[in-house]
Amino acid sequence: MNMNRNFTRIPNDVLEALCTLNVSGNEMRILLYIIRRTYGFNRDFAEIPLSEIASAVGMLASHVSRALKKLSSTGLIERHSAKGMRPQTISLSEDFMQLPEMVTVTENDNPAVAENGNSTVAGIGNSTVAGNGNHTYKERKKDIKERERKARGPYGFVLLSDDEFKELTDDYGESNTRDYIRKVDTHVKATGRPYSDYAAVIRKWMEDDKVKKDDFDMSKYEWFINRF
Repeated sequence: MNMNRNFTRIPNDVLEALCTLNVSGNEMRILLYIIRRTYGFNRDFAEIPLSEIASAVGMLASHVSRALKKLSSTGLIERHSAKGMRPQTISLSEDFMQLPEMVTVTENDNPAVAENGNSTVAGIGNSTVAGNGNHTYKERKKDIKERERKARGPYGFVLLSDDEFKELTDDYGESNTRDYIRKVDTHVKATGRPYSDYAAVIRKWMEDDKVKKDDFDMSKYEWFINRF
C-alpha cells in the first residue's frame, strides 16, 4: 500500500467514535464518504451534491436525502443548504468525537437489512429515538456524556461508565470489582482481543468464580488507614 499519496488522514478519536456509533449501514457509508471528501482533502467541510453521494455509495438520491436528515438531526453532521449554483456543504459536527453512543436508526433504507428484523437493535430503548428527536441537541449531548465510558485498569482497556462501575460495586463490592477490572484489563493486554461490553464480561467472570460481595470492603477504610 502506497501511503505517500491518495490516502485520507483520519484522527484516531474520529475512528474511535465511528466504531461505537449505533447507525445503519447506509448511514455509515454516507459518513465515510463525507470523511473522504473532507479529511481526504484536508478540509473541514466540502461542497457535495446529493447526486454525488448517491452515486458514490450506490443509493437512491431520495434515500440519501432521508439519511442525511437523520444524521443531521442527531448532531453527527452539519449541513448548509445550496445557494444558487453553489451546492450544499457538509461537514462532521464539531462535537462528533463527544457523541460515542448516538441514537439507533429505526428505519433502514436497505430492504435486505430491514427484513432481518434485528430485535437487539429494537430493544436498545434509546430515549432519544423514542422521543423522535424531540430532545434538543444540548440535552442529547448531556445525556450521552453522562453515559460516557471511562478507561479503567492498569492498561486502560476496560471501559466502564460511572453507572456501570457503581452497579458492579453495589453487587460485588469495590475491592472485588477493582480486582476483576485489573484481571480483565490484563487479559485484554495479553490477548489483544477487546470486548464490546466490559461490564457484562466482568460480571460473568465474577459469577463464574462465584465471587460474593464482601461486606467488609477494605477500600472504604483506606483513607483512614493511610493516615497512620
